Amino acid sequence: MKLSIGDTIQTLRKEKGIDKADLAKAIDVDVDKITTWENGEAYPDITLLSSIAKNLGTDVDSLLMFETQLTSDEIININRICAEAFETKDYDTAMNLVDKYLNKYSQSLFLKFRIGSLLQQYIQMADTEEKANMAIEKSIGLLEEASRIDDLDVKQASLYVLSSLYTMKQDYDKAIEVLNALPKFTINPDFMLSTIYSITGEGIKAKKIEQENLYNSINNTIVSITAMWGTALKDRNFEFAIELAKLQRKTISDYDLDNFMLGNNILLFADISAVIKDVDLTLDYIESFADWILDLDEDSLDLSKNKFFSLIDDNHPIRSIEQLKQRFIQSVVKNQNYDFVKYTDRYKKIISKIL
Repeated sequence: MKLSIGDTIQTLRKEKGIDKADLAKAIDVDVDKITTWENGEAYPDITLLSSIAKNLGTDVDSLLMFETQLTSDEIININRICAEAFETKDYDTAMNLVDKYLNKYSQSLFLKFRIGSLLQQYIQMADTEEKANMAIEKSIGLLEEASRIDDLDVKQASLYVLSSLYTMKQDYDKAIEVLNALPKFTINPDFMLSTIYSITGEGIKAKKIEQENLYNSINNTIVSITAMWGTALKDRNFEFAIELAKLQRKTISDYDLDNFMLGNNILLFADISAVIKDVDLTLDYIESFADWILDLDEDSLDLSKNKFFSLIDDNHPIRSIEQLKQRFIQSVVKNQNYDFVKYTDRYKKIISKIL
């Protein structure tokens, strides 16, 4: 379905934050003309199309062929196709596919949010530091645009991912600024909603809300423990760092999340061992991390089989085994902190198993 040119002008104008008066002045027409175009009562003269397109940040062809906004399902499908490209094709091919969709649907802020978030996940697959930095910049640009969307949930999610990317760039002032701009809610309406659904006999809806709240809480707990662990390691408080890593492992195991989260936890222990330069212990944890990946299969990466979280929307928080192998390469193989064990035959044997 194609939008009329009046609808197109209105959509692009609003997305760019341009009011009617400014657009009218820029293209030298009365503001009433803009209104009649957007209401479908008249069409702009063909001689104005180039000026209209330029002021709306597009070209004439795009202005005339602009498609209605993609549905959420269509955007999620595009996101899935791009993710599969990163996992099954080379990095450059996947990035070209991403650019193809971004160029084709250049006005979709929700698509920019999904693609920007996706790129953050696959930065580690870049085969050079230059490409990784370019991916970070592209992701930041997309999410900065996406944060202007009217949808409050998408806006907040965009800002949250942006804070992570700014941190990766060591631009801490911007990261703090973005995080401080996010609202801090003290009341979660889901708790009352699940109660009402239970009372009215809509048990599945109630369970879904309860599971999603629990899953989010567990994720927040895991992230918070990792942050505390990082501070302890930086302070060289190894005893407390180990205690935190053990607490995190217990949390993961208690909720049957080993297939999804155990690898990152193993790395906490590995990093501690690497800092204190314990060769054997470091190799033990590297091998445990590799074995954890090799023991997984695609079926095990499906949360719908988990009794605690079978109803949550995102049943595949980890997309593929290949993604985990890339995590291994980034966290161990390319990590200079592990250089002191890379000369050993045991390390070479571990690497040969997973690569």
